[in-house]
Amino acid sequence: MHDFNKIALIGVGLMGGSFALALKEKGISCQITGFDTQKKALENAIQLSAIDFTSKKISDAVIEADLVVLGTPVGHYDEIIREMLPALKKGAIVTDLGSVKEAAVKSAQNLPSHIQFIGGHPLAGSEKGGIEAASPYLFENAYYFLTPAIHTESRAVDKMKSLVSRIGGFPIIMTPEEHDSIVAKTSHLPHLMASVLTCMMENEKDESLKNFAGSGFRDTTRIASGNPVMWEEIFYYNEKELLKSLGQLDCMLKRFQHAMISSNRDEIRRLLEIGKNYRDQLPQTGKDYIPKRYELFVDIKDEPGALAQITSTIGSAGVNIKEIEIVHSREGEKGAVRLAFAKKEEEARAMQALGKKGVSFSRQKGEINDVNGT
Repeated sequence: MHDFNKIALIGVGLMGGSFALALKEKGISCQITGFDTQKKALENAIQLSAIDFTSKKISDAVIEADLVVLGTPVGHYDEIIREMLPALKKGAIVTDLGSVKEAAVKSAQNLPSHIQFIGGHPLAGSEKGGIEAASPYLFENAYYFLTPAIHTESRAVDKMKSLVSRIGGFPIIMTPEEHDSIVAKTSHLPHLMASVLTCMMENEKDESLKNFAGSGFRDTTRIASGNPVMWEEIFYYNEKELLKSLGQLDCMLKRFQHAMISSNRDEIRRLLEIGKNYRDQLPQTGKDYIPKRYELFVDIKDEPGALAQITSTIGSAGVNIKEIEIVHSREGEKGAVRLAFAKKEEEARAMQALGKKGVSFSRQKGEINDVNGT
């Protein structure tokens, strides 16, 4: 690839590592030098062939780099930019992988005019962190926001759009302000609400509640398992937009509250219908910070070896079970054991294998499947 012969990766974690692996996987010819404060991360990145060289200094890593990728928390950008500034090559492009863009562009104001900055945010992630969890396919079919600064040249934007497309993402160009407003509503506020619900349960100081938390609570609060350090920083740097969204949420909660206090069943039903209709119209694509699991709920007898037979049947079909749980609070699901898979194709193969054995199971929404797994 002639646009970026040398790339400097500052921060070799999940996102930075996945970016580098995607470049390698797609056969993009470039030399990647990595910097990280964790020596072990660099060693693992070399072992995984994510990067070609390591550097002990940021300033050394960016020498002659055509592209510099910041894969660190946004709170470190000012310090990183100060350190790399004297060594940056004229015409170099600097981008990042963070979740908040106004703060990133503000830090980039310290760059000279001959350096192009384009904020980047791939809508993808994992419940795990570090280079060990990196994947060359993390950005496949994921929206990838690009937020140029005011003085960013169009040729630099075109280069980044091309690169994002080549690693499997869908480049979306917008302003940093538009980006932060969108993710505040679609990502940051949902995470905050998931945490609010789990904190509320914790405040009850009733351990038995955990035993009765069914799929509704689990689905709604799934993303609360995200890294608290990362999310605290996201909330801090997108405070303005998140507070706006919280205000809108507060208004909606008060509408529900007022309708319930006044026993206005028509209004309650109307609001629920509005919510249902909007949810039903959401596209079934896109990637989350904590990827979706494809779940089956399986009926088994309470006897020795029963669970082993189920897992053996699925394993024989070449399917890996990502999660397994004995389910007591079912809320309509027929099964007594929950099995979760990373991919829809794996779920389908598991269904087929179980169906051939005559095992009764249901899917996430409670549909009972016959022995053919249909």
